[in-house]
Amino acid sequence: MNDDSPLSCSQDDFSLSVLPMPLSRIVTTSWDDGDVTDLRIAALLRDRKLAGTFYVPIAGHHRSGVMGARELITLRTAGFEIGAHGTSHLTLPTCNREQLTREVEFCKKHLEDLLGDPVRMFAYPRGKYTNMVIQAVKRAGYAGARTTQMLVQNLAFDPYRMPTTVHVYPHSPSVYVRNAIRAADFAGAWKYLMRLRHAGSWVELSKVLFDLTLRRGGIWHLYGHSWEVDELQLWDDLEEILDYVSGRADVLYLPNAAALDMLPSQKSHLPCNDVCPSEK
Repeated sequence: MNDDSPLSCSQDDFSLSVLPMPLSRIVTTSWDDGDVTDLRIAALLRDRKLAGTFYVPIAGHHRSGVMGARELITLRTAGFEIGAHGTSHLTLPTCNREQLTREVEFCKKHLEDLLGDPVRMFAYPRGKYTNMVIQAVKRAGYAGARTTQMLVQNLAFDPYRMPTTVHVYPHSPSVYVRNAIRAADFAGAWKYLMRLRHAGSWVELSKVLFDLTLRRGGIWHLYGHSWEVDELQLWDDLEEILDYVSGRADVLYLPNAAALDMLPSQKSHLPCNDVCPSEK
């Protein structure tokens, strides 16, 4: 990697503290679709010593092709985690068994062969999954899988239904409520209606939820799509929230898989309808 690369760094520059704490406060971020604009996201994270997991489909997503081998190796060398996002970014519940196996297994092997590292995490394309999809992800050998459920901060969740806290997107209040209800998270929907709906923007909501995580412990998980940030020109907002959450002495900054490793030994496997929640 060239010295003038925005992601040039040594392993010491991007060391992540994983010391145990009496009350875990975790910040993690994840970015879907493998767009080349992910490199700009990575530079923002790296400058603030924030961790990130980049979920990459092999054959591209709706807008363009994905990053090539050089870009993915650059991200990995900079200390970021690479996760799988399907072979062809298909909506997995619509796949037959053969297609499903290919979508979750081939992408893992392809990325592992490229990077020379285990690929532990999977993100469901478009956030859609079923119990059959989860079983396929488990058989493929992933440690966990991320959903698109929002507003979650507690660490009691099924690792194959890893939720998020905030999406980098200006959602309407009704979207947050629907998202929680689709996940059967009625407490989350009530919390939003009673305490959080007055937040004027996704940035303000992010700060409120981060402050709650600092006070009570838990996980603050920001996710998004770099191409979406670019299309909607959300870069200034994104930098504002990344500045707000970075550099805290009492926070663990971890990629998704390492965050899963911090789950309590007694995990809460919450029930889920056959077709599970999605937004975006």
